[in-house]
Amino acid sequence: MLIYYPTPQLAAEHLRRIDAAHKSKPGESSVENVGEYYAKRSGPIVAIAAGSISESDAKALLGRVNWEANVTWNENTYLSKKDNLANLLFNVIVLCGIVVGVSLVAGLAFGGLRILMKRIFPDRVFDRPDDMEIISLHLGDTLEQASRRR
Repeated sequence: MLIYYPTPQLAAEHLRRIDAAHKSKPGESSVENVGEYYAKRSGPIVAIAAGSISESDAKALLGRVNWEANVTWNENTYLSKKDNLANLLFNVIVLCGIVVGVSLVAGLAFGGLRILMKRIFPDRVFDRPDDMEIISLHLGDTLEQASRRR
């Protein structure tokens, strides 16, 4: 039987508990008599061989259970340019620059066109005083002045 624990420390603790339960004294609660019992811990894996098995077979079987941890620090993560946070921030700044540039060009074009139209066609396109109506509330007027306006 193979039991995989999250950490090697938990595996060692549980192996001690299993050994204690198997070797309990008479009158204490114990594991049922399963015959010969062999156990091994390799990292977070606990391997148990029990039952009608010879000692050499059990040791050969348990000898094949090996856990090997591989930790590498220099392995390439294969991140492309689109997965890099620095490239994202750079592209956001470039996009902001483009939006500001387009806004400035559009504002200057609109203002420049308006000034050009005023110079070429004065009082014909934008500044027509006879067509301009301004809504005014005349809050300072008296009742007599307001009645004359109607």
